[in-house]
Amino acid sequence: MSRQPTHIHWGIIFTGLCLMVFFWVLDAFIDGVIFAEGGFFPQLLNPVGQELVYRIEALLFFCLFAGYAWRQTEVQRRLKVSLEESVSNLKTERARAEAILAAMGDAVTVQDRDLKILYQNQAHKIMLGDHLGEFCYAAYHRLDEVCPECNLVKTLADGLVHSSETCMETDQGTRYREICSSPLRDASGAIIAGIESVRDMTDRKLTDIHLRKLLAAVETSMDGIAILTGAGEYLYLNEAHAAIYGYQSPGELIGRNWHVLYDDQERQRLEPLIQAGFETERGWRGEATGLKKDRSSFPQEISLSALDDDGMICVVRDISDRKRSEQAISSLNGDLEQHAFDLQASNRELTAFSYSLSHDLRSPLTRISLAAQTMVEMYGESFDETGDTLLHAINTGCADMEKFIEGMLVLFRVTQEEIHCRDVDLSSLTEEIMAEFRIMQPERRVELAITPGLVACCDPQLIRILLENLLGNAWKYTSKVEQARFEFGRNQVNGVATFFIRDNGAGFDMAEAERLFKPFQRLHCSSDFPGTGIGLATVLRAVKRHGGKAWGEGVPDRGATFYFTLGRSEPSPPNPEP
Repeated sequence: MSRQPTHIHWGIIFTGLCLMVFFWVLDAFIDGVIFAEGGFFPQLLNPVGQELVYRIEALLFFCLFAGYAWRQTEVQRRLKVSLEESVSNLKTERARAEAILAAMGDAVTVQDRDLKILYQNQAHKIMLGDHLGEFCYAAYHRLDEVCPECNLVKTLADGLVHSSETCMETDQGTRYREICSSPLRDASGAIIAGIESVRDMTDRKLTDIHLRKLLAAVETSMDGIAILTGAGEYLYLNEAHAAIYGYQSPGELIGRNWHVLYDDQERQRLEPLIQAGFETERGWRGEATGLKKDRSSFPQEISLSALDDDGMICVVRDISDRKRSEQAISSLNGDLEQHAFDLQASNRELTAFSYSLSHDLRSPLTRISLAAQTMVEMYGESFDETGDTLLHAINTGCADMEKFIEGMLVLFRVTQEEIHCRDVDLSSLTEEIMAEFRIMQPERRVELAITPGLVACCDPQLIRILLENLLGNAWKYTSKVEQARFEFGRNQVNGVATFFIRDNGAGFDMAEAERLFKPFQRLHCSSDFPGTGIGLATVLRAVKRHGGKAWGEGVPDRGATFYFTLGRSEPSPPNPEP
């Protein structure tokens, strides 16, 4: 292009010279040949007078014409060069703009005033597909008309930037997107199209939702949670954190240092501990004494964790209630230790009492019984009716006292001995005990109903004592019934396996039921039904040793039913076969 102007200029000059020569020759030919004014060559080489003037004027005209043509050509050349440069710059700018739009992470589209898609960058094609030349409402929403509340329509109407968020269901699930529309104007400022950018905000939205949930959890936490700078100044704290220290709102502590929440002595104690913890484990946890806004102190538990930006997270819990509970527990433990000591002393006394029952009390009884027998042997024939009655009273008293001592020893053994549980067939054990009673009184008419296969996990010795006492009571209180009936079975009471022994004997008044299991308490006259009043107390002790309960129900002269549970009474599962 640098040589083109020179060629054009020389062409114009050469053309001008050719025209001037042609005109000179043509005028000489016309004047010399056609008009016969002195011949062709004289007119060509030596024109005179008016002809010379005409020819000079013509030559000047051709010179002016050539200059004008040269000037117009130069103007056109410059315009062409400028146009080519403008087109080249426009192509460069367009390529640059397209490169920028293609490199953008946001999806960008350009639409005309009728919402026809004129341009899509690659991100837009990937996100929503290639729809160049289509109407946006038909391409993206499959509608026959413009979407209501369309951002781009608003932008084309008022020339302002409009944005909104949408939630769309796609093949990838729910996606959150931000749409921003802005006008595209020409040189005169008229809106000729609209630019719409779409940004996928799903990850940010989900993160924001997750953060809001975390913040809600932090705000509703009963523990005080705060974020502090590396220098110890508060950046954030929840309501609980402020309330723990007696402040009305978190704003009262924002920007303040944590030092204001502790006295000098406590702060001097804490600082080296915290520093050592952060150097070794990037955190520290321990107990401290904090100061409330009113300068009252309270015990607290603190947990500090380092953040990557040199800050820290602080979690504080007021442990005043726990400290009071610990003090109460400590005091209670002291009381329990004293109670255990007293219980050990009582057990020693019970052991001594048991020894007294089995030795000290039995020895006098034995002597009294032997003396009574000797008296019978030596003076029995000389006793009158009164003497026989008194001697019988002595023997009966000794026998009753022996039964009482035996009952007390059984009660003591049930209370003190260690239990060893295993599966026991209570149905078979009941049949065995009832067989022993029948042997002692074979003349009695008894009907027995025992549910077969009742097995429980319990101590064999204690459960035998328990059943012997319950069945013995039933045997005794049905002694005046012509046809006695006993029933042993199991049912569910409030979802708990409960065993029962039912009889049709003397029964009892439920108003006095609370006295049933108390030692030495009797609901019937000893002359009608003899006994020591220890049997049911022994039953209750045996049941409690198994973690169970015992109670009774009865109606006078219509029988009684006694219930008992044994805690974990279900039989053990069988061992798997090898």
